[in-house]
Amino acid sequence: MRVAFVASEAFPFAKVGGLADVVGSLPQALKRQDQGIEPTIFLPWYWGIEGYYVGETWFNFAGGRDKAGIGHAEHEGVRYVLVGLPDFARDKPYGYDDDFRRFLRFQMAVAELLQGFDVVHAHDWQAALLPLLRNLGWFGGRTVYTIHNLAYQGVWGSQDFYAWSGLPGETYYGAGLEHNNAVNLMKCGIVNADRVTTVSPSYSWEIRTPTFGEGLDGVLRAQEWKLRGILNGLDTAYWNPRDDRYLAHPYDSTDLSGKAANRAELLAEYGLEDRPTLGVVSRFAHQKGIDTILDALPGLMGMGVNLMVLGSGDPYLERTFAWASRHHKGRVAYVQGFNEPLAHRVYAGCDGFLMPSRFEPCGLAQMIAMRYGTPPVVRAVGGLKDTVQHWETGFLFEHADAGGVLHGVSEFLKHPDRQTVARNGMLHDFSWDRPAQEYAELYRSM
Repeated sequence: MRVAFVASEAFPFAKVGGLADVVGSLPQALKRQDQGIEPTIFLPWYWGIEGYYVGETWFNFAGGRDKAGIGHAEHEGVRYVLVGLPDFARDKPYGYDDDFRRFLRFQMAVAELLQGFDVVHAHDWQAALLPLLRNLGWFGGRTVYTIHNLAYQGVWGSQDFYAWSGLPGETYYGAGLEHNNAVNLMKCGIVNADRVTTVSPSYSWEIRTPTFGEGLDGVLRAQEWKLRGILNGLDTAYWNPRDDRYLAHPYDSTDLSGKAANRAELLAEYGLEDRPTLGVVSRFAHQKGIDTILDALPGLMGMGVNLMVLGSGDPYLERTFAWASRHHKGRVAYVQGFNEPLAHRVYAGCDGFLMPSRFEPCGLAQMIAMRYGTPPVVRAVGGLKDTVQHWETGFLFEHADAGGVLHGVSEFLKHPDRQTVARNGMLHDFSWDRPAQEYAELYRSM
């Protein structure tokens, strides 16, 4: 069975968030299991990706014919097809004013390359038009559409979309493309795909409610017969404290002395007192609830914990954490930006990991923390409550506010044997083996 994965990012070639980890790891797991599935990943050919040029393809765009160069690359035995368009020769995948137009071009180019695949697995809004193009006869096979984060839907003005797609508006009548007087690519993917998945069972139920549905809850309830939540896995070879190249002191669940040594070095380097230390590695975005940590800061200081924070995003939150690190020396340390080696050291060197998300489709940070013997303190939402067992592998709290954070941390502090909680988390299987089997069964069922 030939399966095409189409996405905007995939580790190790391009990564902004968890989408890259999924698209980079799931095809590898399918290949390893030798279930007769041959995966191919289609990516934009971003600046800096090394691949070899094999030719070009022509495709319809904006009422004319456009050209894309095609490259090939390989990683861990999985083939990558790189779609070369001038719009993607930039230093980062997203964050540009023309993102909608760029990814529309990408999808229309990829659609010319999908003949002969049994299943096309499209990911997030940047590939959400493909199920409709299949239904319009552009290519064959079945389609799976995966929602990684419902908050990012690919919404744009109808007039521009129809001009760029080169197809008249009546072509899309009844195709589920428009929503609230605009084109909504995510809605298009949901309505037109043969199957829809999202990245945890709890999130698949939450997004059918007005609270978490981001305006598409009614659409999802109408399509719930084909909606399924499959929990993401973790690259357990890369995230492994026994073999982690960024750790000076390797360790595993049978001997945590290396973790204690990593902890001592981390606290000494950042001038933190020898107290229970909670790590934070996060984007500073509304979704992640990082502002609730700041709201809870006086209470956290009163409870006697340290904070070791790595992250960036919202400028106000960056400035406030910088202020907190100056005014609570020895108790709060803050490093702005993303630093891969330091992230590994935070996961390994802290006593607990704080993750107060307002919503969380799946989350990988809590799995990594458990893998590194650092019990997570998380809000009971989405994939967090699917992966963390209260007082067994971590600690859950209900409310997305300072009170919730303080309650979760109090649960963490009062547990009589946090080392057992740490070991329980390290022994849990978060690999891609089970999710890959579920996806293989899904593909075959179609």
